Parts: sequence; structure tokens; C-alpha cells
Amino acid sequence: MTSLSEQQKQLLFDYCLGLTSELESAQAEELVLSNEHAARFVVLVKASLSPLDSITSEPCHDELAEGTIWRAHQAVRTSRLQLSQLLAEEQKRSTGVKAGLWRNIFGRLATAAVFIVVGSAGIAGFKIASTYAHQKYWQTQCGARLAGMFQSLSNYRADNDGQMPALAAAPGAPWWKVGDQGPENVSNTRRMWLLVKYNYAKPSDFVCPARKTDCDFSYNPKDYNDFPNRKLVTYSFRINCPQSPAGEPGRRVIVADLSPVFESLPPPSEGALIVKISDELLRRNSPNHAGRGQNVLFCDGSVKFLRTRKTGVSLDDIFTLQNTLAYQGTELPSSEADAFLAP
Repeated sequence: MTSLSEQQKQLLFDYCLGLTSELESAQAEELVLSNEHAARFVVLVKASLSPLDSITSEPCHDELAEGTIWRAHQAVRTSRLQLSQLLAEEQKRSTGVKAGLWRNIFGRLATAAVFIVVGSAGIAGFKIASTYAHQKYWQTQCGARLAGMFQSLSNYRADNDGQMPALAAAPGAPWWKVGDQGPENVSNTRRMWLLVKYNYAKPSDFVCPARKTDCDFSYNPKDYNDFPNRKLVTYSFRINCPQSPAGEPGRRVIVADLSPVFESLPPPSEGALIVKISDELLRRNSPNHAGRGQNVLFCDGSVKFLRTRKTGVSLDDIFTLQNTLAYQGTELPSSEADAFLAP
């Protein structure tokens, strides 16, 4: 049975923390089934980490978390030398030692390495590092979801003469009425719903994986004209300027994590939306990632996590209209330079 490489150990450790992608998880599980060392490594790491399951994750500053992880990493690097020396000494004295005991040395060293990380940073430090790692994981998963959304849009355009999903709406239509199933084309989410309705995307593709929701996707999209309700769509989409030229000039923002300005909406049966912009509301980032920032999808297919709502040379706020401090849900941008993602 072959021993594990450093890359395999890293994969397995990430797997134990739940930080692997679907493909990496499959690779880790296959490795565990085929390699005795891998199986023992996973058991020991999970056992070592189990006391930390009761620690509640809380948002933390990236700089603090990164510093904690760096210090833990430095401690592990130093300890690896110590562990290697210990292993070399044990090998010299291994003559006459039973094979079963020798095979357990790797497991004991793996367990020691885990406790070195915890001990070097302390429980509070490990809590910060673990929270940071999970935040980064969900941030990456969300970015991948937006990249998949762009692929769905590209497939739709390929089948529809290069046209983006669009629906004709009457002037002054209330773009905030997410979930309205009437015949009129209202809500800014209806056009994106076309991707689901015509099998270009799955319903779950429009819920940020960082959001802990009890979404039920067991419905037939053909029966709906829009997402069934607000909690089933946690991204915000660009509202185009009525005078927009055809095509997608420049590197425009087209989708982002849920707008903090329109996070809470009244049910579509209500007649009006009233949102007044405060200084505090202007400072908020998307709620999808605990206010740390938002993943943003650009029209060239690139995705970037931004810690600010402002983009481009003009530092345009993607979640508000220029010179607009109150919203009734019918406002539109006056130019292409004014990005506006809602609801």
C-alpha cells in the first residue's frame, strides 16, 4: 500500500473540513477506498476535529483570518521538521517492532499535526481560520454558480439568434414583484426565469450556495411565469437602460449577489414598494456573504468577488441608480454608464 503524497494529504485534509469541490470530494473518496493510509488519515483528522463542531462560525475580518492561518501554517512547517526527525529516529529503532505498530506511526503523526495547528493558533484562532476557510469555500462555490449562469445565458443566445432572454414590459412595470404569476410581464426576474422554464438552467442555480435556506425545488417550471417566490432567487440582475443599443458593449456587470437595497420585498400582491436610501444602506454589501462583499458576473463571462459595490473608472454603485434616494420599483437607468442590479 503506497504512502500519501503531500498533495494527497492536502486533498484529504480539505475534504475533512468540507472545503472540496464535487470533483475533489469524489477523488478523495476514491482515494480513501483504495488506500489504507488515506482511510486512516481521514478517520484520525475527523476524530481530532470533532470537538470543534460545537464552535459557532461567525463573520471575521479577512486580514485577521489570513494572519491566523499564516501563523498556523508556519507552526505546521516547523513541526513537520520535528515530526520528520521523530519518524527518522523511529525508523532506526524499528527493527523488531511489529508491522502493525509501524503502520500506525503515520496516523499518530497526522493526528499530532492537526493538534499542532489547533494548539498553535488556539481555539479562538482555529475558529477564525475555520470560519475564513468556509467563507472562502462558499465564495468560490457562488462564483462557480455565476459562471454556470453565464454558460446558460450563452446557450440561450446560441439558440435564439444571439438575443439575451427578454420580455416586453409596459412602461412603468413594477420590476420588484418577484413571484407574480399574472399574465403581465412584471419583475426583473421573469426574463431570467426563461432559462429555467426552457431547461437552460436548474431552479437551484439561482440560489447562492452560501445562503442557508429550506428551498423546495420540487415543482414544474412550466407551471410558472416567474420564480415561485423571493427565497428561490437570491441574485440580482441588471436592469437595462431603455435606450440601450443592441449587444453587450464594454465589460458591463450583468448579475451579482443579492442586492442589499432590495433584500426584503413586500409580497407581489401589495400595490407599492417604498425604499428610502440611508447612509447605512449605502454601505451594505450583499447579505449572501455576511456583508463581506459580492460575487459579480461581467458580460465577458468573468466573475470577481468585490468587497465594494462600486465598479469601473467612475466607481458606479451597482445596486443603486445615480442621484436616486427613493424607489417605488419602476425606476430605470438613464444611461448605460449607470449599472443597476435589482431587485
